[in-house]
This record gives sequence, structure tokens and C-alpha cells, in this order.
Amino acid sequence: MTAARIDDLTVDVAVRHRWHRGSVRVLDGVALDLPSASMTALIGESGCGKSMVASALCGLLPAGATARGRLTIGDETMIDDELVGRGARWTGLRGRRVGLVPQSVATSFTPVRTVGAQLDEVIATLDGPCDAAELCRAVRLDPSALDLFPHELSGGMAQRAAIAAALAGDPEILVADEPTSALDPDLAAAIWDLLAATARRGAAVLVITHDVETLGGALRDASSASSGRSSGSEGLGVAAGAGVCSGGEGLGVAAGAGVRPGGAGLDRIAVMRAGRIVEDRPAADLAASDDEYVAAFFEPVS
Repeated sequence: MTAARIDDLTVDVAVRHRWHRGSVRVLDGVALDLPSASMTALIGESGCGKSMVASALCGLLPAGATARGRLTIGDETMIDDELVGRGARWTGLRGRRVGLVPQSVATSFTPVRTVGAQLDEVIATLDGPCDAAELCRAVRLDPSALDLFPHELSGGMAQRAAIAAALAGDPEILVADEPTSALDPDLAAAIWDLLAATARRGAAVLVITHDVETLGGALRDASSASSGRSSGSEGLGVAAGAGVCSGGEGLGVAAGAGVRPGGAGLDRIAVMRAGRIVEDRPAADLAASDDEYVAAFFEPVS
């Protein structure tokens, strides 16, 4: 089942400088499917448009942007001007249908309130099915962190807290923008595993990244799984389909979504270049690409 689909999305952003007024095309005919119970990585060089795809999925395109195309989230479809996210329809989608882990988690929490107080507010606003402690356990964050202020969190703790906030409304789609940036390799691998576990519970997970080292490990896992070998993901501590809230309700489980068995965390990879998706393949098949850009991008981990 497809949780979200982007069709022929083109986005222009207004540029107004003293010496120039006009627009810049940041997305050009982008098409992308996000199936339920799957994990997709969107990769590419800095500035190629990856984060703008995340913004479009959440109805958070910048002021002055114009959009053409179609976005379908479940039974909701937005066309052209509706994609800029100014309409009331997005109020029922953000947080509830689509959760976002922003690129800068350090600025996603108010510095003068505890993490627990802020998670409680998000849960109340979205009428989430879990309390703050349950969310912490779901993302493998000690509930004692709820009493801390954001500046008291380590990098890994802050990233997990941001994921907990994104999951508070039990969204069908989770978008994580550079979730492993500035983390050491062990923490990055743990966050990647956490996102894979969220997909196994039924969510469509989109990870935007240029973390080649962590991505390389996921690619090797995918290759091993496609060859019938174990990927080692059984050690994530989350059984396929396991619930994480009271009463057995699982985070990120869309109605009717199938839950895939434990296996390689990464299902598909889409590669962006200059505002366009130039490759979209099963993760295990990306090595077969004959695109020079793709080959160069993966040279360090091949």
C-alpha cells in the first residue's frame, strides 16, 4: 500500500536581492512513491533539493514558493497551489499523517522548557495515543530524559527526542532530514536502526541523507538480505508488528498496512541531482546503476 505519492512536482522559490529579482527552480518534475512498512533513502549532493522534498511532503514550502504537481497522502490529494501548505487541510495532516524530524534538532525544542513538557504539549495537540514515557521507550530514550532541558541532552539523546516528537501523533509517514548528521558512527547506526524499526511497525519512512558511511552499511545489509543471508537487524529489539503503546497500539501503523518481517532496514534508494530524481531502485539493486554520478557517489562504500 502506498502511503504517499509525489507526481511531477516542480517548485520555484522566489529570489529577491538588491541586484536581482526572480525565481530559482529547486525541484523539477520530481516523482516518488513511499510505500507503507518500508524505508526509503533520498540521497544526493548538498543543494540538490532533498530537503525541499521533505518540505513539500509536510506542506512547509518556503514563503514565496510556487508549486506545480500532485501530492497524495492516503486519501488526501493536493494539487499545484495547495502544495505550498497554506490551506486548512494541512492542519489535519502535519503531525497526524506526516511526521517530520527536522535537519537541526538543536533548534526544534524550546530551550527554557523541559523535554517532557514539550512532548506532553505535542501529544495533547495531536491527540496522540502514547504518553511521553511510552514515546521515550519507543525510541530507546530513557524516560528520565523527560526531566532534562534540551541543552542537557547529548547529540544522540536529542535526535531520539526529536524522533519521539515526530511520532507523537502516530503518523503514517515519517520524514527524517539528515538524522545522522554530526553523530559518531555508533550513534548514527543506532538511529538508522531505530528508523528501520519504525518502518517495520508499518510506517512509510523517508530518510534524507548524505551520510555515506552509514548508508554503506545499510546497502551491505540490503545486499546480504537479497542473497538470503541475515542482515543482523534481528538485534534491534523490536519484533515485527510489535506494539509500543498501551493496548498494543503501534506507532506509525497505517490502517490496513502490512508489516514486513525483520530484514534489511533499507528498501529503496532515490538519488537526486539538480532538483531531479535520477535513480529510484531497490536498495540491493543500486550497484547495477550505470549512471556515472551514482557510481561516483557510492565509490567510498562499494
